[in-house]
Amino acid sequence: MKKNILIAVLSLLIITSCSNSPDKDLKTIHDLEATLKANKNGIPDAAKTKELIDAYIKFVKDFPKDTACAGFLFEAARKSSDILKFQLAIDLLDQIMKDYPAYSKVSDCLFLKAFIYDNDMKNVVKARETYEAFLKKYPTSPRTKDVTGLLNWLGKTDEQIRAELIEKNKNDSLAKK
Repeated sequence: MKKNILIAVLSLLIITSCSNSPDKDLKTIHDLEATLKANKNGIPDAAKTKELIDAYIKFVKDFPKDTACAGFLFEAARKSSDILKFQLAIDLLDQIMKDYPAYSKVSDCLFLKAFIYDNDMKNVVKARETYEAFLKKYPTSPRTKDVTGLLNWLGKTDEQIRAELIEKNKNDSLAKK
């Protein structure tokens, strides 16, 4: 009888020690976040940022049902963009929209995806397609006006945009007189 109890206790200890707990991964994430925040020069440390991105992704892979997952993926996407890993950022945003459609920032994911295509990747076709998808899916979003403006400027040079704004301001001034 004592032998059976000892075996049961040892089995429980082995199972408990082998079970995957998020605590260690969360500590790693928080430590990396603190290290990056402590960087006062304003330039992201690419190696530490990549390490943090990998930690976020590992956490999501290991604990996909955890309530922190969508937020971690969103931060991973933002940080990927910071270190010029634009395709990774797009992929992570797509993962959020697919796997966590109830996430409170899911509309921000679609906006950020369009903005990365537009501003960072200079892919006018994908940017237009994604901005239009945003307007269709979120027509009452506070970002609707911004997206409409970005669509109007899509593919134009800074000089063309500046000229249009000057002309618009001139016309607005004339209309007020």
